[in-house]
Amino acid sequence: MRGIHWLREAEDEFADIINYVIQQFGQDVAMRVYDDIISRVDLLAEFPDLGTSEPRYHFNGLPLRVLHSKLTRVFYCVHETEIIVVLLWNNRMDDRRLAKVIESRN
Repeated sequence: MRGIHWLREAEDEFADIINYVIQQFGQDVAMRVYDDIISRVDLLAEFPDLGTSEPRYHFNGLPLRVLHSKLTRVFYCVHETEIIVVLLWNNRMDDRRLAKVIESRN
């Protein structure tokens, strides 16, 4: 089983998403979103290939994979010893910026 490592930027994005949901929909909905994202990411420790492959995107030379949910996409890479959460992308954001954001993390 691999450990999970979140990039600082991904942690910040997660906090931003939760804060947005709190403001728009309240604490109860935010807790459900929080639990959903954390439970999906935690599954990666045991099932690292759970997400779909995104071979056009890379992090430090490793191809990215993505977990899809209703509100977000979690971009991550599978390293020999750990799963690295690279980016949480709000599905309402403009995908034309996605490649540039991912590249900035390398």
